[in-house]
Amino acid sequence: MPRLEQLFNKELVTTFGPDKLLNDLTYDEMEVGFDCGGGTYKITKEEIEKFVKLTFDSNPYCTDESAAKNSPHKGLIAPTGMIYIYGLRICWDRKVFIDRAVRMGDYIEFYKPARPGDTITLKLKVADKKLTSGGRKLVYIGMDHENQKGEKVVYVRMGFMVPD
Repeated sequence: MPRLEQLFNKELVTTFGPDKLLNDLTYDEMEVGFDCGGGTYKITKEEIEKFVKLTFDSNPYCTDESAAKNSPHKGLIAPTGMIYIYGLRICWDRKVFIDRAVRMGDYIEFYKPARPGDTITLKLKVADKKLTSGGRKLVYIGMDHENQKGEKVVYVRMGFMVPD
């Protein structure tokens, strides 16, 4: 069984952003709007087929061209989980997962489906932060995914409880 990182065609993924990474900052330095960088990834039919096989996704709109053509999407689409996973890969490369922080879950909004041939650009930023009445430090990272036409594909807001 291949390791997860072997499943990503590294030629399809690039990253960009400032030299100072989120993981290098203290909670007090994590300002709302801080640019965490991002990346791009190319959606290919081959990568969709690999992802569908790996995850046992049975959605015919992802692999069956005739079913997809007659769907509300009018053509093949990438599985929503694939977009999320590629985004997490870029988060990993940009060191958005804060050392010793506890993940508090994600809020996800899906907009326009990604399709074979799309290039998705992911931009990461500190979306919000809160200090609870109990003294817990919370940080929320926004992941905006857009296609090459500038259309929103997915928005993810990841929550972290940051250690002292």
